[in-house]
Amino acid sequence: MKGFSLALLTALSSFAFGQTVIMGDAGYDEANPADCSTFGVAGVNFFDDGAAGNYSPNFNDTTVFCPDLTLGTKMTITFAINAGYTFNVDATDWIYVYDGPSTASPLLGQHNSISDPTGFAYTASWNNPSGCLTVVFISDGMNEGSGWAANVQCGNQNQPFDPHIEAFVNGQGANALNPIDTGFVDVCFGDSILFVAKPIFPYSQETTGYGYSQTVNNVAFDWNISDGGTYPNNDSIWFTPPSRNGFLVDLKITDQFPQIERLLCKVRVSQLPSFAGTGPLEDTVCLGQNTSLVGGATLTDTVGVDIPAGQFQLGGSFAGLTYLPDGSGQQYQAPIDISGFPSGATIANAQDLNQVCITMEHSYLGDLEILLECPNGTQVPLMDTYPGGIIPGGTSGGGTYLGHPFDDPGGGGAGIGWEYCFSSVFNTIGGSISGNLGNTVAVPFIAANPPTQMTDLSAGNSIDPAVVYEPEASFTGFAGCPINGQWTIIVQDNLGTDDGWIFEWGLFFDPSFFPGSTSYQNTIASEEWLSDPTIISGQNDTLLVVQPNTPGNYNYTYQITDDFGCNYDTVVTLYVLPQPTIFNDTLACNYAFYVENTVSYQGGVWSSADTAITFSDVNLENPLVTTSTPGTYTLSYTDNACNTTVTSDIEFPPYVFVALPDTTVCIGTTIDLLAFENGAGTDFVWDTGETGLTITISEPGTYSITGSNICHSWTATSTLDNKLCDIDVPNIISLSSQIGNNTWFVQQEGISEFNCVITNRWGNVVYESNDPAGQWDGNTQNGTLVEEGTYFYIINAVLDNGEPLVKQGFVQVVH
Repeated sequence: MKGFSLALLTALSSFAFGQTVIMGDAGYDEANPADCSTFGVAGVNFFDDGAAGNYSPNFNDTTVFCPDLTLGTKMTITFAINAGYTFNVDATDWIYVYDGPSTASPLLGQHNSISDPTGFAYTASWNNPSGCLTVVFISDGMNEGSGWAANVQCGNQNQPFDPHIEAFVNGQGANALNPIDTGFVDVCFGDSILFVAKPIFPYSQETTGYGYSQTVNNVAFDWNISDGGTYPNNDSIWFTPPSRNGFLVDLKITDQFPQIERLLCKVRVSQLPSFAGTGPLEDTVCLGQNTSLVGGATLTDTVGVDIPAGQFQLGGSFAGLTYLPDGSGQQYQAPIDISGFPSGATIANAQDLNQVCITMEHSYLGDLEILLECPNGTQVPLMDTYPGGIIPGGTSGGGTYLGHPFDDPGGGGAGIGWEYCFSSVFNTIGGSISGNLGNTVAVPFIAANPPTQMTDLSAGNSIDPAVVYEPEASFTGFAGCPINGQWTIIVQDNLGTDDGWIFEWGLFFDPSFFPGSTSYQNTIASEEWLSDPTIISGQNDTLLVVQPNTPGNYNYTYQITDDFGCNYDTVVTLYVLPQPTIFNDTLACNYAFYVENTVSYQGGVWSSADTAITFSDVNLENPLVTTSTPGTYTLSYTDNACNTTVTSDIEFPPYVFVALPDTTVCIGTTIDLLAFENGAGTDFVWDTGETGLTITISEPGTYSITGSNICHSWTATSTLDNKLCDIDVPNIISLSSQIGNNTWFVQQEGISEFNCVITNRWGNVVYESNDPAGQWDGNTQNGTLVEEGTYFYIINAVLDNGEPLVKQGFVQVVH
């Protein structure tokens, strides 16, 4: 697998053909600068003073090399021991190189053949606006070496610049990147971000008057965002995050040298909180009951809302441009910092580090060694094409190239870098580069064509970059290395006269073992339950107590604002159960009632305090209620959910009963016919149309009455007959009779009033009675038995029809 190249800067340079300088000559000071178009373009041009032998003893002199800034901005000096170069300076003698036009300039280093047996090289720094190098050689009188044949040249180097980036949420407000350039832009989902590149070019032709042009109009802007989108080559772009994730924003700015600078910043999109734990402890409560709503944040607790971690997908890290000057056995390093993996994560096997990719060019493979060093100092060799350097063994790569270089003595510009990748597991060719030196492609000579190509590109054969090579040793050597920390590419160029450039490089860790992700966590900045009249306490706590006062659904809104300023809310519903509903007070006939329309949440139980009431099933919502005894009864229904009891009365009216007697009265008699009833009737109607329990009648016939109530009725019938009314009086009694005539009484019919008086022959009253049914037993009123003889009676009576009746006569009494 080959990853994308990680950006670094490149260098521009132009060369010249020029003159020879002997140590001690005036050289080229600022007043008389070197013509960079001719000076030092090839071979050696700087020598010690001993032209035919050793340099002079007790030598102490200075030579200054300054560039004509209109043709080249920096001087480069190279000492080496191969390809026509010589370097032999005794251990007691020293070459001093200063970064500037005089010995008052900063000292870059002091060297001889003991300190640097294969030579050394310097290029004037960017802290040195003159571009000059000052060389001082001091020898003593003890021993002299054969001196040196070196190269000094000048040209336009890559001009460092400061990349900057700003971000504006929805195109407004202040720069949202925090910290600036490499920090975070925190947004809500749906926000758009305007990214603006604002590089500063302190060494551009526009700023210094020398070098090459660098403006926002002639540099390339390569935007790479981990959403996988394509973005234009502009100094500003709009980005709308497509999902709630973290996104890497990689800005690569490339000038015409090509000098590369890269910035990496991050976008964090607010995470959608989960309100799964927010809401009432009970989603259904009884009327009058209070409950708690869960949800809130205090200084010590957050309840009811959970914000998941946001995730970044990391694709690699970036290293800066590293110039690899000609050899001398010096090491050149390009470090990068890896972060964002889980704390303590380490390499366990060769696959955990999928591959390492380096974009570079070099003009002589036979002097090159490259190692990768992990944060704990462990090193694994990537390439060893020089026998006898820092890596044991090695196979000379000879004059084979890496990339398409500018093959000059050193200090010139950069060629074209090619990406070379190394993997112990995902290699596509067996063996390392040193084992595949014949796997090359031809590259042609291409003359410089400013400004798009500032240097000549040399013809030759270059290692093919189209395959993934094995490192010289397996990446299992990194087992135990921490992932987070500084990783470093170390390059040692062992011979002079051939330089190169590392443009960029990156590490790619295996996603199956290291997810390559880091997380971020939103927090709640503020929160509240929106006001509601049913809230009775806990407004500032994580538990809110509510008590609705009517049945139905109650909605409560809980809202939060996170640390990104994004607002979220949820609506939770509390259902308040109504009381159960049963029938209203009612009346039922026939001692039975089918209950209807009972409403309850989870059923209930019927009951009655009166044992005369029977339910078909007390657990049915609508049972059959019966009784055998009329009356009004109270029924209760208690629901199962809230244990709430409601009551209603049922009246069971009694059955109605009415009775009428048959009657016989004297002809012409008027009577009140009275009906008898059991007290259950409420209405009584005669067949005559009259109402009430009594009617007055005189005519014989059949009469009926109907008694009724709301449920029942009963009809009774009576017959009225007439009779002849009179009094029949006996005229003899035998007091000793055994056959029934031993008392005197009258036979009567239809008598309403009656008075009977019996006297003896002397007129004395021996018997008197007002009872027509009364009987005289032959005794006086004081109880004395009367004598045999004749006695006289007078009867005064009134018939039932009101007619008076008088009868008188005698009665014969015998003993």
